[in-house]
Formats: sequence, C-alpha cells, structure tokens
Amino acid sequence: MQQVREEMKGRGKHLLWRIKTSKMTRKYLILIFLIGFANRICGQTDSLKNNVYGAFLIFPIEFPIINNEQINNDLTGFGYPKCDYSTANIGIGLQFYMNRWISTLSYNQTTKKDDNDTYLTEVEYRSTSFNVGYDLTKNHRYSIYPYVGFKGCGLNYLYREKNLNETSFNNYFNTTLEYKEITNTRANLDLGLGFSYQWFFLVNFRTGYLLPLEKARWNINNNQDKLGSSPTLSYNYYFTLTIGLGSISSDDELSRHYNRNE
Repeated sequence: MQQVREEMKGRGKHLLWRIKTSKMTRKYLILIFLIGFANRICGQTDSLKNNVYGAFLIFPIEFPIINNEQINNDLTGFGYPKCDYSTANIGIGLQFYMNRWISTLSYNQTTKKDDNDTYLTEVEYRSTSFNVGYDLTKNHRYSIYPYVGFKGCGLNYLYREKNLNETSFNNYFNTTLEYKEITNTRANLDLGLGFSYQWFFLVNFRTGYLLPLEKARWNINNNQDKLGSSPTLSYNYYFTLTIGLGSISSDDELSRHYNRNE
C-alpha cells in the first residue's frame, strides 16, 4: 500500500512538472514569436526608410496655455495689474533630420508691456526646448512625428511706478517709487505631436503637453531667493507654428544630382 502511494505521489510530481514545463515552453514559444514578429516589422519599416539628411534654421511662434488665475487674483487683491503674458511668442532655433529622426532645439522670448500714466508693467515669457521625434511617414517631404523632450518655461513680472510730474535730479532720487519684480520658472517633460512639410523651406505645426518635473515657485532678487506661500502657476500645454529655411535630401536625390553633374 505504501509503495502504491509513493508511485502515485511520484506520478503526480511528474505530471505537475510536465504541466509547468509545458506552460514554460508555451511562454518561450510566444516570446520567440513576438520577438520574431517585432523584428519582421522593424525590418519592413527599415526597408521603407530613406537615407535622409537635412537641417533648417527655424523661427517658431509659440502659443502657450498657462493657468495664471491664482496669481492674477492675488495681484488684483493687492491693487496691482494682472500678470498677462503675450499670446504669441517669437523664437529662434535649429531643426535636424536624420533618416526618420527629427531633433529640435529652440528658444522663445517675448515681453508684453502695459505703459500707463502712473505705472509700467512688463510680463516676459520665455521657454527653452529640446526634443527628439520619430517620423511615421515614408516620404521625406512630409512628416508626422510624435516627440519627447525637455521644456523649461518661465514668466517674469515687473511693476514700476512712475513719477507723475517733472522734477529735479535730487527730488527724483529722494522720492520713493514702488518697484516689484518676481520670476517663475519650471522644468517640464515635453510630449507632443508634429506635422511638417519641408523642402528648401519648412512649415511645421506642433502641439505639446507638459508634465512638470518640479514645483513652480515665484522668486525675487534676480531669481535667487524664493517667495514662501506663493500662488501656483500651471504650464499646461502649447501650440507652435514654425517656419524655417534650409535643405533636406535623400541619398537617391544626391546620387542623381552628382551623376548629372558628372
């Protein structure tokens, strides 16, 4: 009887081992199939690639969407003008093409001024961007590409009270005029989608969504000292319309060009 039990137990272990081995085998087969399928897709994608190289000097116009409601409520509560930034912000940068890869480096900065009889306000928006995208299209004249990168954004708010009357040099420096300046900066992960047409010129439209990498805070004294309990400011997303000048060519085009010249 004991021998029968041991044989049954041994058979059970052997059956369990076979079941586990069978499951592992199926997993390995599925994994091998997926790897092979992915390699096949990549191979097909690579076969559609053009060996493309290009570079453009770009002039982006950025339209940021910033939630500045809280800072504006606090400023008007203290009797100061709102922190209203420019809708369109002009910049400069470079855009490079290598096969399907598209990389962009740009800087935007624009100041919106409000010059009144008694005060002057300047709200400066600035951003620095670097991102890399992958073109999903076959034709190198057209590009549809998702991209990922880094984007640093910032606002600078300046309020300066004016002297109402003409005065002497001594009286001007003996007069206390109110002056306030605060700065806000934040680093973001930049995720977006771009559409472009490029030849000897570039026309590009992009939309991006920003994920904060740090908490946005207001600073003073040339951005050196932090303001405690400062209102929030959210850089949400943006749109960019870009024009540029440069060139882009495939190996086939270059070969035909040099063959004609020979």
